[in-house]
Amino acid sequence: MIKPFIERARNGDNVFLCDVRDAFAYAQTTIECEVKPVGYPARRYSIALPCWENEEEAKFVKEYFFAQIYNMISALGGEKITLYIPPDEDKAADLLSTLDDVFQINAFRLQRSGYGKCLNVTDRVNSAMGVPPFRFEIVRGFSQTPISTETANRRDALDSFRKAAGTATNIATFGMDIGGTDIKMVVAKDGRIVALKEYDWYPSQLTTIESMVSTILLLTRVMRMALSLPETDTANRIRVALLDKDASDADMAATLKVAEAEFGTPELFDAIGVCFPDVVIKNKIVGGETDKMRKIRESSADFEKELSEIYNLEAMLLEHCKSGGVVRIANDGSIAAYTAAVELAHSEHAYAIADGVFAHSLGTDFGTGWIDGAGEIPQIPLEVYNSIIDLGDYPAKNHSVFDLRNNGNFNTGLNGALQKYAGQFGAYRLAMRIFEKDAPELYKQLFDMGFIEEKDNMISVVSFPEDMRKALLQHIIDLADNGAPAAQRIFREIGKYLAATWRETEFILSPDTKSRILYGRFIKRQKCFDLMQEGAGELLGPYFIAGDDNLAYTPLMQQLKDDLKYTVAHFGQAVGAIHYAASAIAQ
Repeated sequence: MIKPFIERARNGDNVFLCDVRDAFAYAQTTIECEVKPVGYPARRYSIALPCWENEEEAKFVKEYFFAQIYNMISALGGEKITLYIPPDEDKAADLLSTLDDVFQINAFRLQRSGYGKCLNVTDRVNSAMGVPPFRFEIVRGFSQTPISTETANRRDALDSFRKAAGTATNIATFGMDIGGTDIKMVVAKDGRIVALKEYDWYPSQLTTIESMVSTILLLTRVMRMALSLPETDTANRIRVALLDKDASDADMAATLKVAEAEFGTPELFDAIGVCFPDVVIKNKIVGGETDKMRKIRESSADFEKELSEIYNLEAMLLEHCKSGGVVRIANDGSIAAYTAAVELAHSEHAYAIADGVFAHSLGTDFGTGWIDGAGEIPQIPLEVYNSIIDLGDYPAKNHSVFDLRNNGNFNTGLNGALQKYAGQFGAYRLAMRIFEKDAPELYKQLFDMGFIEEKDNMISVVSFPEDMRKALLQHIIDLADNGAPAAQRIFREIGKYLAATWRETEFILSPDTKSRILYGRFIKRQKCFDLMQEGAGELLGPYFIAGDDNLAYTPLMQQLKDDLKYTVAHFGQAVGAIHYAASAIAQ
């Protein structure tokens, strides 16, 4: 039962966690797990454990077991996980007795590594919600706890989505989509988009929270001024300078000073919506374990204190709102799902969201959002990008986690993590692997064109004097779109990984909706989207819906669709953030 999986892993092949779980389903020993998320009913799972014959097999089974516990905590967080062991299963009891050590329950947060990293986020969420730190509870026997089966009020959800869009057409709003390579912004007033801006940045290279927050606040001031400027020649020149994609922070600050001297204090917003790439619980950014925070974690003498500075982002943004105004902050994946929900609620396809919405944002990282059948964003970590979907590809472990050939999470170091499978770095990793083997001329071209470099036996994307991440991704997309077989295989593989992800989210979250809406740069090209759908079909995966220009039904999104320069694929989530903020006023 175990040997074939190990052999595939040695050969560098994928060994999907969902396939292993299916193969082990009828094993002799079954562990019952009850996860108690904060503020939600308990969820129950069964994990079957086969017998092993040697240390290599024991290691594989342990990684299979720990990966599932890790994925549950990454998605749900929780107060505790209670594990029930059949009374006569001493071998399983020995395995479970290691959980506290493997997940480093008693370690300080900054000392945790590997599996223990997911507890950092969970403990921060628990602290923010007044709950003690996470713990494991081991019980000999069988669970007697009834599991709640709550149903959502779906009519209210549709109504709330429509009210949010309607409210947004009568107020001054600002939507900000904060990503790992850029920030996209949309300002609208009385139902008309009046300003759009894209700003390139590299948050994973920032060393302080203050530098991150100051950039966000500077851009907010810029967009307030863009909202307020009159239609004069002088004002139009200032507007162009402020909205220039390549304007530096110093340039924008200087232009703002001129604008304020000429036109006075700019107008305030009624609502600000922010899409942020980290765990957000009740408007507070409480994660801190994403790659965007890596340098800050490494540079800070007291990271917990440093991180607390961004907890006040809501209050800082409220200073740019009118009295009674609102600020709503949510994870980027959650906003992707909410964006789709609002758009579909205004279409002839409103029935498609009767069971809620599940969405993925394929960007610098891999975002996930879930709107349940009640139209709400569940207040759980939902760090699906952390999930381990692959127990195979042993050769990838031979490289540094920062090497493009490695398949491990940047923060945890755990291999088989989704972060390196379906987002930007998934495309890079697959290009390294597929091009080197099947298209050596394309592999060599990546170096010759200055996209990647090899230093100290490590291959990485060129970041100086120019950040080549976007250009490399666009190159791979163009190759696939133009028919290069090796590049097209990349997107089929990504589709297969998305199907494996669907299997994991089905197991852990059981959302009623079975489709998945995809956002991001990959989706802009129909060919790449079709290739991903094709690849997902190989693993009996989900039906994808493209979050592109076709998903535009609200007045604001239709304006974006009709724009000659900007697209729904790029700026749709910023509009979605506007609707999410407006929903707080509409309530």
